[in-house]
Amino acid sequence: MKYLITIIIILASFIFKATAEPIQVRVAAYEYPPYYSENMPTHLVGEVIKALNQLQQDYQFTLEPIAPNARYLALSADGCCDLMLFEDVAWGWADEDIDLHVTKPLLVGRERFVALQHPNRDQRFFEMKGLRFGGIVGYHYPFAANEKDHRILEEKYGIYLGHSHRVNLQMLLNERLDLVMLSDEYLAAMVSDAVKRQLLISNKPYGVFNMATVINKDKNVDAIHVDKLIRRLKENGKLNAIFKSFKLPAVIHTSD
Repeated sequence: MKYLITIIIILASFIFKATAEPIQVRVAAYEYPPYYSENMPTHLVGEVIKALNQLQQDYQFTLEPIAPNARYLALSADGCCDLMLFEDVAWGWADEDIDLHVTKPLLVGRERFVALQHPNRDQRFFEMKGLRFGGIVGYHYPFAANEKDHRILEEKYGIYLGHSHRVNLQMLLNERLDLVMLSDEYLAAMVSDAVKRQLLISNKPYGVFNMATVINKDKNVDAIHVDKLIRRLKENGKLNAIFKSFKLPAVIHTSD
């Protein structure tokens, strides 16, 4: 009888797990192609979310688009979201009162100044002063003291602020801007070889970033569990396959 009761309990637990609703995990994403863009049919964040949902049934990951300057609020106690993929914790998170869990980097991102090719123009062009720079609303730039207020960036530093790398790049090609900043990932995934041949790309990265998963530990998601799921995507090759589809380098493999 005792063994029968034990078997019933085990079966009941399996049935409960099979019928329990998955925990909803909201993933914040802002305009930063190829990681995420509402103008892309597919993007890195969306593909990783799909892979995470296919990998297990405990959590249901869903995408929540946000503005770049709303990222901290999104992961706050009253915010809409639980985590962000492909984020560097050095991007202002130390100033926020949020208890974060940060996974090991998924990849190392690099950003560079980009100008238009021109006769007699070389790498020294990037050291010139007074260039018309095109930035993105909600991003922060070390050469502008990491200022986030778009009015100060425009009025004090003379930075043109747009909402799209694609538009800024087109303005550069049309000679309405002298300089933009693009990531190696954007150049690899989003810019054709024909356009690249028109560009002068800085040999030296302006910034190097550890693109990790940033999780609010006080919300309804087990940060350690999510960390393990990300590692499983690395180990089973799925993350590498996603990166390859966007012409990005292989996943970083790090020891625990």
